[in-house]
Amino acid sequence: MTDNIVVCMTSRGNYARIGPVLHELDDRDEFDLDIINAGASMIREYGSLSAILEDDGLEITTEMYNVLEGGNPVASAKTTGLSMVEFTNVLNDIDPDAVITIADRYETMAVTLAACYQNIPVVHTQGGEITGSIDEKVRHATTKLADYHMVSTERSVEVVNRLGEDRDRIYETGCPSMDIAKDISENADPDYDPQEQYQGVGEDVDVSEDYLVVQYHPVPTEYESQYDKTWELIEAVDALDVQAFWFWPNMDAGTDQVSKAIREYRDQRDPQDIRFYINMRPTHYLTLVNNSACLVGNSSVGIRECSFLGQPSVNIGDRQNSRERAENVVDTPCEADAIQAGIETQLDAGSYEGSTLYGEGDAAVEMVDAMEGIDFELKGSMDPTRLGLAEVSPALD
Repeated sequence: MTDNIVVCMTSRGNYARIGPVLHELDDRDEFDLDIINAGASMIREYGSLSAILEDDGLEITTEMYNVLEGGNPVASAKTTGLSMVEFTNVLNDIDPDAVITIADRYETMAVTLAACYQNIPVVHTQGGEITGSIDEKVRHATTKLADYHMVSTERSVEVVNRLGEDRDRIYETGCPSMDIAKDISENADPDYDPQEQYQGVGEDVDVSEDYLVVQYHPVPTEYESQYDKTWELIEAVDALDVQAFWFWPNMDAGTDQVSKAIREYRDQRDPQDIRFYINMRPTHYLTLVNNSACLVGNSSVGIRECSFLGQPSVNIGDRQNSRERAENVVDTPCEADAIQAGIETQLDAGSYEGSTLYGEGDAAVEMVDAMEGIDFELKGSMDPTRLGLAEVSPALD
């Protein structure tokens, strides 16, 4: 019997976190894969995935335009509502056996709700992780709505279980992006230069010399201060005599303020050793990170993928405040002097020993093997006794 699985892509980061699973599902006769490409991953300014997916041999079933741009919480909330309506229609047409939802963005909530109310089992990846940001609300809410959980770490298993999910529906598979990191670590290209392939904007970077990768995303709960905080990062990087590849922010509330600061920096100071990019395919981006002297910003890549690669990372602010981390991370407040000091510390430190905190690089096989053994069905009600509550007698008519 073949199970029809739908995977919903809604941001450029999704492909790194689920791409190896897509290919594994596509290669197995036991599954019929449908891919919905939607949200920010349909918009060039935030890193469109359509051409990348097709170039990699993955067929897109449906493309959806469901984003209200505005760079503020109202736009995010309205996008979530619109997305739920659109995903409901598409899932109703496909009628899959299960839907895979990814991580913790607000579009994830829309996909999950659309599936739940149509009685379609939901498989959630990267549940149980604690970050300290608003994404955590979406992640844990999705855990409660999901029927199966493919988690990355041992602690995540415990968190999902403590949230009341049955242990036999929780699978510790590792994170699929570690599969990409493992391939890069084993087949390193130390001379990789993205500048001819991806063009970008700004001055040339000499990849034979030290360079930074800068990736700073807005923090939605602090979106009104993102312009000033981005300038703190700019001042820190500008004070150092180090080249950099600087990537555009994602589509969270506050993205317009981050982008504005970056544009002003580029136009007003014309930095001679920085090149700016929107997006790259995951293998190229992680190769660039692997060859860098340090990753700087607040992306989870600095904590997750960099831990596996042993790459120095400077994590800024509270966006990843409570996420599990290895020894490769230096945390700083979003203040220019502190950021500069953190970067200098990591430039002196060099490489770290790689960590398998987020998996050993075989997550796609682990996840799809687990799914082969699942007879997809909706989960039942909570067991009060397992939660330490007294058993409630059923009401009598």
